[in-house]
Amino acid sequence: MANHLADRHQRSDARRNRERVLLAAADVLSASGLKAPVEEIARRAGVGVGTVCRNFPTKQAMVDAVLTDLYEKLLQDALDGLANPDAGQAFETFVVVLPAFQARHRALAEQMATAVPPPVAMSAVRERLWAAISELVARAQAAGTVRPDIGPADVAMMLSGVAHATALAGDLQPVLSDRYLRIILDGLRPTGASPLPGEPLDFDGFQRVKGRRAS
Repeated sequence: MANHLADRHQRSDARRNRERVLLAAADVLSASGLKAPVEEIARRAGVGVGTVCRNFPTKQAMVDAVLTDLYEKLLQDALDGLANPDAGQAFETFVVVLPAFQARHRALAEQMATAVPPPVAMSAVRERLWAAISELVARAQAAGTVRPDIGPADVAMMLSGVAHATALAGDLQPVLSDRYLRIILDGLRPTGASPLPGEPLDFDGFQRVKGRRAS
């Protein structure tokens, strides 16, 4: 009985340590990006580096766990938008949410821009997120609030640009972010739109572009 209780206690401690490491990793990666040192994550979690390594055999495994969770949170925001019967409002709300989320989570913004394929679990969530963004764009276009000659990856790339452009702006970040989002939203409206060169970019095309850059 004593051994059983001790095992339960050890498992409970291990779960708490893993949760502390993940919370600390999310904070440190959000501030410092993918190059954040494991030592800083361990210090923030209040554990030793050995404890971090017992929970995550590699730094990449820890990063993947954090980023998968962030993708799931973004996916929920997109799904909440799809539940909104006002397609134009749902699109505009997500346009505001995405760059703000990327700006708060630097590692996520870096991963979304990289050409390196994500692991299976993260890839599955990302695919669902892309599908939801694609539907948000298509619904807004069908409602006549977004010009028809753009693709969902066009939107995602512009919003990623806002996150990167304003990440170092300090106290000015909220003002600059809102300014650039207003410019983008006005540019996405169908009224008075200028013809665009090239073709609308979907996420399959976006992957091909990133693949060429990596080769």
